[in-house]
Amino acid sequence: MLNYRDYLNFAERYIRHAEKDGINSSNLEWLLIPSIILAWTAIESFVNNRLFDYGSLPEEKFELHERAFLLERKIKFIDSGTKLGSFVLEGNEYKRLEDKIFFLISKFSSKKEKDLKGKSLWQNFQEFKTLRDNILHPRTDKDIEIDINKVKKHIDTSKNIIQLISEHLWAKKVEF
Repeated sequence: MLNYRDYLNFAERYIRHAEKDGINSSNLEWLLIPSIILAWTAIESFVNNRLFDYGSLPEEKFELHERAFLLERKIKFIDSGTKLGSFVLEGNEYKRLEDKIFFLISKFSSKKEKDLKGKSLWQNFQEFKTLRDNILHPRTDKDIEIDINKVKKHIDTSKNIIQLISEHLWAKKVEF
């Protein structure tokens, strides 16, 4: 099974190939686009696996709404039958990656982040997200401008977001 390190490794391999071919090619998108997608997938892999890890803990460790968030499930009120008046988890309710990051940091960090959204890392994350969204949801009215340096910046952003979460959850850095 692939993990976040694998995705980052693949993203960096595409960049190295683009750098090597860059002198002889004016069209590097075929290398840069997969690199962007893989770097984004690295963040998603890291975050989703942390949510899964916490969601796998005994049910009594979390309030129902927290378990629903961790497991990306809906909370349903039971209005009939033997469980009348209770709440259960059912169906899927997917969350935005940003919300998952905020939840992990808020719920499990011993140090409280004062203003994550005001930091340059978060601004870089938002730029990265916009580019990734433009690639995955193309529109004729939006140009996609990417180059090797921009992609390298976003790979670094991916690593820095993963590092930020790691430092908050475990008070240590992860290895790349």
